[in-house]
Amino acid sequence: MTLTTHTKVTGAVLAAALAGSAALVSSTHDDRTVDDRTVDDRTGAGRAAAEQRGSGQGGTGRVSLPGTKEGIPSRTATDWVSYGDQVAVVRVLAEHERPDPETQDEAAGAGTYVPRTVDLRVTDRLWARPAAAALPGVVSVTVDGWQLHDGVRERVASQDAARLEVGHTYVISFARYEDGVWAQLGSGAALPYDHGRVGSGEFAGHDVTVDAYRSALERQRVPGEEAPVALRTAGKTADDVQKVLRSAEPDPRATRPARAMEPTDTFCSVASPLATSESGRHTPDELASVLTDLAAMASKPADASVLRSYATSLGAGTGAGKPDDTARAASVVAIERACGIDVGFLRPTDD
Repeated sequence: MTLTTHTKVTGAVLAAALAGSAALVSSTHDDRTVDDRTVDDRTGAGRAAAEQRGSGQGGTGRVSLPGTKEGIPSRTATDWVSYGDQVAVVRVLAEHERPDPETQDEAAGAGTYVPRTVDLRVTDRLWARPAAAALPGVVSVTVDGWQLHDGVRERVASQDAARLEVGHTYVISFARYEDGVWAQLGSGAALPYDHGRVGSGEFAGHDVTVDAYRSALERQRVPGEEAPVALRTAGKTADDVQKVLRSAEPDPRATRPARAMEPTDTFCSVASPLATSESGRHTPDELASVLTDLAAMASKPADASVLRSYATSLGAGTGAGKPDDTARAASVVAIERACGIDVGFLRPTDD
């Protein structure tokens, strides 16, 4: 049994790529541009384009991207129940720079795009497609990242989608692809949900109120088309989102995408199967393998040390190990502090 969970949720910028369609194409144009290239894939190929410069320093500024056309519709209840597998309330635990050989050198100059992943902790499950796979307790998301300008990072944010910022809560519709990867359905599939109300929290890189969120959605609404989930539930609770989805009917013409992009592991996505809520059974070898992976990914040397010590003490491959309870207890603290999940006593469970 392989414990490492390859889970990733793509953010607002990736829906077309995840559907196997052509790269995203800007649906509007902004005369205030970084350069004369177009954004065709905000995670890689055509990094900079039709972007409005942010004014802050040290990552506090914001680069605004135009609205986008996507390969998977993701705004209405019909879209969510036609293409999605799970809908859940999640909280953003941490963010990471996603390794990318093309952007390792921050001296590359203006226009260099730095991909970002965030770790999401599932706090409430609202809806599931019949026979859908269970959503992991922690999933990793690739979302809008940063733009480098003379060595200064500025946040990239879509004008019509949540950026997914650390500390904020969202209602998100997820799809699980045939290769086992979980992904956010699209830019319309993440609703701000701070303080238990849809529309309160982060949207387009800004903190918004319910009234401001509702007004923005009203301006975008197309007469004669089904109202977005966001507009139908603005100011309401997750229970109301659940009711909307339960009354929706899937589009019989919908074709589910077969494949998502290659997942990116983070510390919390690797740790996810260890959560007590996942009810997994781990042999000493399996547990040691996961702990060794976590040690290599830990951001704090002290955490890496205790994780590695506990993994070694399990006697992987020999069955003769004597678990180090001190390192075990410290490993529990390290994982739960970083990911906000309950891993119990973190002992092998094959006996």
